[in-house]
Amino acid sequence: MLQIIGHAIVSVDGKIAGADGLIPPRLRNDADWHHFQAALDRSDLVVLGRQAHDRFPNPGRRRLVVTRSVSPLADDPNDANSTLWNPAGISFPQAAKTLGLQNGTVAITGVFDLFVDLFTAFELAEQQILLLPTGLPCFSAGHPRLVLAQHGLLPQSWEILDSHAAVTLTHWQRP
Repeated sequence: MLQIIGHAIVSVDGKIAGADGLIPPRLRNDADWHHFQAALDRSDLVVLGRQAHDRFPNPGRRRLVVTRSVSPLADDPNDANSTLWNPAGISFPQAAKTLGLQNGTVAITGVFDLFVDLFTAFELAEQQILLLPTGLPCFSAGHPRLVLAQHGLLPQSWEILDSHAAVTLTHWQRP
């Protein structure tokens, strides 16, 4: 069985980036970054959007890149570890099966609306001070805590990642 785990750090109002689509420096946090990178390293597949794929070079992880430029799956000509995926052409379960992935961990970063009903867990880091009123939301339907709860995930544990920067991490799980 696939474990599909979302990973995000958000502002107190649930935003993952500024209006320009970039992560503001005040939302970046070393403790969260190390936790996030370790989770990606443990994953069998990382799913991300095309802009993030282009912006952050692949350190050798197996990636599935969400894009409208292919139909439905294609090898990434610039990265042997990445496959381009158009969700309009094939569902994620079909794409995973085509890739030979039926068991393991899939890390979802930045394309959360596509997986809201598929998440088995979600690692939600929150910067408890920063507001980004014109920023880009983690989920189009509202604050991540509300969206995750509406889609059947429950908070299982909570920890402080960085007390100085007021960054917390809530582990959400599907029962």
